[in-house]
Parts: sequence; C-alpha cells; structure tokens
Amino acid sequence: MKNANPRQYYRILGIQPGASPAEIKKAYRKLVKTWHPDGFPHNRLQQKRAEEKLKQINEAYEALQNGKTVAADAPPPKRKVDPEPFYQRGIEYARRDLYKQAIYELTKAILIDPDYVDAYLYRGFIYDKLGQGLRAEKDFNKATKLKLRETNQTYQPRNPSPNVSKADRAPKKKSPWICAGTLHKHNDVVSSIAMSPDGAVFASGSYDGTITLWQLSTGRVLYTLSGHLDRVHCVAISPDNRTVASGSSDKTVKLWKLKSGSEIRTCGGWFHGHSDRVLCVAFSPNKKKLASGSADRTVKLWQVSTGKQIRTLSGYSAPIAAIAISSDGKLFASGGLDKALRVREMSGRLIRSIRGKTEILALAFSPDGQQVAIGGGDGRIKLWDWQKGREICTLEGHRDRAISLAFSPDGETLISGSEDSTIKIWNWQEEREICTLTEHRDRVCALAFSPKGNVFVSGSADKTVKVWWKNESS
Repeated sequence: MKNANPRQYYRILGIQPGASPAEIKKAYRKLVKTWHPDGFPHNRLQQKRAEEKLKQINEAYEALQNGKTVAADAPPPKRKVDPEPFYQRGIEYARRDLYKQAIYELTKAILIDPDYVDAYLYRGFIYDKLGQGLRAEKDFNKATKLKLRETNQTYQPRNPSPNVSKADRAPKKKSPWICAGTLHKHNDVVSSIAMSPDGAVFASGSYDGTITLWQLSTGRVLYTLSGHLDRVHCVAISPDNRTVASGSSDKTVKLWKLKSGSEIRTCGGWFHGHSDRVLCVAFSPNKKKLASGSADRTVKLWQVSTGKQIRTLSGYSAPIAAIAISSDGKLFASGGLDKALRVREMSGRLIRSIRGKTEILALAFSPDGQQVAIGGGDGRIKLWDWQKGREICTLEGHRDRAISLAFSPDGETLISGSEDSTIKIWNWQEEREICTLTEHRDRVCALAFSPKGNVFVSGSADKTVKVWWKNESS
C-alpha cells in the first residue's frame, strides 16, 4: 500500500476526505482497539488477519498525519509527527516476542514525545523481561516522575477542626500519596491483597474465584491462580517468599507456589477443615503455621509443610472476620461479628479478651507488637494496648464501616479502607488524619504496604487494584 491513493487512507480509517486531525486520531484509536490481535487470543486465523489489518491502519494513519491529503494543488501543512503509531508497533512487536524491534519503535515514540508515560512503562516491561534491571528501573522511575508532575491532586481533611476558618484552610497541598496506576484483571470484587516480604510481588484475591500474582514495579500479571470453586475472601504470602495461602467460600484453604503459581495442596474439604466460608488467613513469621478464620465460628491452625490441621479453636459466637499475627510470631489476634478481640499464643492459649461495642471487621498489629488496630462496623478505628486491655485512641472520619487496615513498616502511619469508598491516611500517635484518597468507586476491601513503606496497594469492590506511591515532593 506504499503508493496508495490518499483517498484510500481515508477509506481504511472509515472517514471522509478532509477530516480534521482530531477526527483522524479518534478513528485511528477506535480501529486499533477493534483490530488489535490480542482481541482474538483463541483464533489464530483471525489473529493473522488482524495483524495485516492493523498494519494497514497504522500506515494510513501515519500517512494522513504526515500530510498526504487529497488536496494535490496545495502543499500540505507540516504536522508534528505523532508518536502513537510507533508505540502501537512497539506493542505489536513485543506481543510477537520481537523485543529488539519493540524497543526500537518505543524509543522512537519517546524521542518524538519525551513525556510519553506509557511508552516508558512498556519499554521498561521489556527491559525487565530481558533481565536488564537498571534500564527497566530507569524507565519506571521516569514514568513515575511524569505521573507525579502531571498530577494536580489536592486534599483537605474530611473533618477539619471547627475552629479553623475557611480562609485558613484555603491553601491546598499536594496529596502525600499519588495513584501511580490502576490495574484491571479481576471481574468481581477484589477482596484481599498480600505483599511479598521482598516487595517484588503482591497477590490479589477476588470474588471471581481467582488469585492474581503481580509484579509490583511494573504492574505486570505474573500468574493467575485458579482452583477455588467459589469466592476468594483472603490471601497471605509466607515470610520466606515461597508460599501463597488463600481462603474461599468453598470452605477450603489452598497453598500455592509463589514462584510458579502452581497449587501445592488444599487444607480442608468435605470431611475435614472448615464447615463454612474461610474469611481470613495469616502466616506465622517462622512460616511453619497458618491460621485461618471462618464463618463456621472457629479459628484453625495448620501445619504449612503438610497441610495438616493442628488445632481448632472454638467458643466464638459469630463468624471470624479478621486475623493478625504479631511480627515476632508469638501471638495472634482474632475478631469478628461477636465484637470481641481475642489475643492468643500460637499454641492457642488465650491471653487477653477485650469486648467492644461493634463488630470487628479488620485487624492489624503494629510492627512492634504493642498495639492492635481494629476496624469497626461503626466506621471508627480503635487502637488498643492489648497487654493492658486499654484503649489508646479512636480515629474517626469514615462515613461507613472500616473494613481494611495496614500499618506502615515504621509503625508511624496507619491506613484504613472503608465501605464509604475512601482510603484514609492517619498519624495515629497524634490522632490526626493526614489525607483522604477518593479514587476508588466502591468499598475498599484490602490494603498492604511494601516493605520500604513508600508504596501501598489497595483492592476494591470496584474490581480494580490501585498502586499508590508516596509523593516525596508534597
């Protein structure tokens, strides 16, 4: 099609001769989405046809953008070269494992537009896949800086002090946290998030019955774990970076290999294990034990190496919604709809029981193990000195139930997710809300910090996973 009549280019894009640049670009983008080969994963013949069609679409778009119009009697005005065809060709080459050509095309896109965030990200993915870590990191850092520069997010506390006037509150600040990316993979509620100890990988569990393993630095899907027969409510990653645990409405706990995504074994089933949906799981720091809580009103302890049930703890009067294990591995806390916080030794011996006024929907031990944070059905977050049985403080601000919690690794920051669709960042020692993040469109079910504390991940009933970066310039 090298010597095609310019009218042919317009016909390929389905537009009238003389269409504006904006109309050309709109038609091009629509056709690229329609004819991208990735849209036909199970039809090789259709894939081949799509590749040829996409080649024609790219050529037509590039020709029209460069000024090859039907007006032969007037010299075309010079147009700025559009980087998008180079970007699309780069993606296509990468899909066919032609990484050298992909890098070449993506680099051309970046040379045309030095602020092309997606081109940096995709080239970074390729470098990472090829084992060129320094180049990958450079591209990812550049993309992050561009996102930060483009972000004009501002924030104000949802509940500012009544003594502060509107004029005093007028100067808005940049948000201390920026949403660096939104990941779409699940087709139902994202119920749980777990971070690997080295911060390289995180897991997300969903009501769609799957667990997805993601690379944190790139947002790339590593594996999709399928095996549960019903909703996945909870996930955890072992301290040795080897094993993923998941709990489901199918009443089982499954163990998976983190490095390959393959299933190791199933704990429980029809004749043993939990008799109702498994709502929470947690590994002990020595990686030998796993605790699970269920709607059957029991907590079970499992031996990780064999999948055998070690002990069943009963006496609860309602479903167990949350479990947390202290960083030294000596204790675990459990709570649920019976409104009681119970702290036990890993042997199961009860040390402390604290009864509250509302159901416990989320739990988190502080890194030093001295405090336990509780997310409640009243939207409040309470922090307890569990050894003394004394409430330290109450954090108020959510307009609906608080259902997810996470401490930063240094213990100074607490983040909370709620059914009001917001994430709140707290300085809990000062009993102060730092900011509210409102990007999710439905309840925030899960939160997890990276080991360095400069990144956290959230999962929501809006079916998305969001990755948040600390804004060092705020």
